[in-house]
Amino acid sequence: MLPRCGPAARNPPIYRYPTANLYMDVRYMGQLQVLIADDSKFMRTAYKRVPESQSDLQIVEMATNGEEAVQKAKQTAPDVAILDVRMFILDGIQAAHEIRIQRPETTIVVISASDDLALVAGLMRNGVERKSYLLKQSIYDVLGLVRIIEAVYEGHTILDSGIIQRMARLFCKHADDLDTDLNDTEQDLLCLMAEGCDDRQLSETLRLDGQQVMECSGSI
Repeated sequence: MLPRCGPAARNPPIYRYPTANLYMDVRYMGQLQVLIADDSKFMRTAYKRVPESQSDLQIVEMATNGEEAVQKAKQTAPDVAILDVRMFILDGIQAAHEIRIQRPETTIVVISASDDLALVAGLMRNGVERKSYLLKQSIYDVLGLVRIIEAVYEGHTILDSGIIQRMARLFCKHADDLDTDLNDTEQDLLCLMAEGCDDRQLSETLRLDGQQVMECSGSI
């Protein structure tokens, strides 16, 4: 039986990157055009300050609901759409799909207060590339959010660590009933992630170095 993680497990890293490449520096030559959609004026103002603090991000439009976001995305063709989920007329998940239909290369970053896995699954329908689902309560580091935006634009998929832990707990609970091709190490890794272990604890418990942990995470 795997040992449980210690006290540090209660404070897991904000985001877990499912792809090893995300630990590398992301470089983008040029300025990313960003559309922001949230029905909260407070949140729109807060998100606006993130790109404004970074010279490589530029806000091209602000929207108050999903339908408006789709319309403005059609007009401005943004590189990145930052969307809330709970919005009037059209929710963020539906808006994300509509935006992708009219411009498949647009990067989608959903930031929500809900950790409902059905919403995550809804976002990832029709492809996971260049999509991210983050929890609002995890957003406190401006630089971290900017790096996530850039990484998703580069083609990666990023989920909030709270979402990853919920998925891992479900897997561990039903692992015996699932037909999976994960090896023993990958299954152990998922269960430790469900405990909230950070990369250092994963390395120590599984006796893997940092690169092996990244590769194992990326293969799940």
